[in-house]
Amino acid sequence: MTSTPTPDQIPMEEQSVLEALVSIKHRLTAIKKDRSRFIKTSTVTALYDELSAQLQALEEIRGPSQIWGTRNNVNSVLDEVFVILSLCFMAVGKTKESPATYVQLLTIKQCLTGLQESGIFAGEDLKQYQDRLKELEAFIKVDEAKSSIPDIQTRILRRKLDYNNNLMKELLNTANSISPELAPIHRRLVQLKYELDTLASRSQWTTSEIHHIQEELREIEAKRSDGKFLDSKGNVSSGQAAVIGLLEDCYDDCHNLLATKESVPKPLHDIFQRLKAIKTDLERLVLTQRWTLRETDLWQYEIQLSEISALRKNGKFVDREGNVQEGQALLNFMLHKCYRLIYVLLSASEPIAEALMPIHNQLLTVRRCLLEVKKWGGDFTVRDLYPYQMKLASMDNMRVDGKFLDKDKEAPEGQGICNSLLSECYDILYELQESMVEERDDSDDEEEEVELRGSKGLDVVV
Repeated sequence: MTSTPTPDQIPMEEQSVLEALVSIKHRLTAIKKDRSRFIKTSTVTALYDELSAQLQALEEIRGPSQIWGTRNNVNSVLDEVFVILSLCFMAVGKTKESPATYVQLLTIKQCLTGLQESGIFAGEDLKQYQDRLKELEAFIKVDEAKSSIPDIQTRILRRKLDYNNNLMKELLNTANSISPELAPIHRRLVQLKYELDTLASRSQWTTSEIHHIQEELREIEAKRSDGKFLDSKGNVSSGQAAVIGLLEDCYDDCHNLLATKESVPKPLHDIFQRLKAIKTDLERLVLTQRWTLRETDLWQYEIQLSEISALRKNGKFVDREGNVQEGQALLNFMLHKCYRLIYVLLSASEPIAEALMPIHNQLLTVRRCLLEVKKWGGDFTVRDLYPYQMKLASMDNMRVDGKFLDKDKEAPEGQGICNSLLSECYDILYELQESMVEERDDSDDEEEEVELRGSKGLDVVV
């Protein structure tokens, strides 16, 4: 009788694949950590080609149907390599190519799973993910259309996409099961539940904030008749279980918050502090991403969140003895909030290589300043517009044959966006120049004043 191999047991025939994947991972990690130079497109695509070769070797060993089905450490390393490569593709501006979709699909999966576990969502909350999945599918279809049999990487991406689409269908079915009469109430309860979770995550809050929410919950409760929400015709509206369950959750959260100021019990306090630190870092990145974020920086947060999520059993955090502690709602809220912040950062990534980001950011700043000048209007002189004219001219001179080059004299991704911004800035500047007034020379004013004083003096003498 043969025992089932554990994840640590790697078949001999897969050892070479594992070693090659570990080598790729180490090189990617080194590239990611090196802040002294920009990530080069050629380096990323070369490593992706190496990954493709190892995937083909793994497919020959396992067979097409088992390429992702067998779970061992090869899969774990493979997943990590896919994620880092995906972030690298985004860092070099190739956000619309299929490899860049991998990390986004994983993050969307975590966001949707979080909504499913908590039940705190309405139909409107799903639209952003639904729209994004359609965009990612369009990128994947480009590679699928290149050959009659899609390559293994594309099949893996399709598998991830299909899983998300199926999860989305389940959530939409749940949202659509709520009748139109109950939908506004459900939506408001979702907002109140989110407000309570946000209060719980804060270090300080007042009892009056809780009492205000309790009062609104009582108003919603008063709309029930014999424990049921009825429509305008007196019939029981569909979606009772979801709405009433959410209402009771809100009541419980209010009670728990008023009963104790301790956010989470001591056995889970370390997990709370880790999540709080990650959430703070991610919120800072959301505010400063345009200047400080390199997409590969998100890898460390993905790893930490995966480790924290793995501590749960059946969606609940347990202590060292395996007991479920209080504070589950808060910890799960913090975990899913972190994943949503990563999703926001990934969604905001523009198809511009990091080598062009300084130029792109400067152009955005110049455009914003010019738009503010245009907004407030007034009589502009040559002197007023001169700084903008000089800045645009200096940036224009950075181009070679109409392209912005990096230190290696290569043209990174994002040329179209930067050139379009530069042209837009020039257009605004020309528009402002048309309304310029002629500036008088100060020396002329002084001469006129002397002549005037002289004429007045002669009049007096005469």
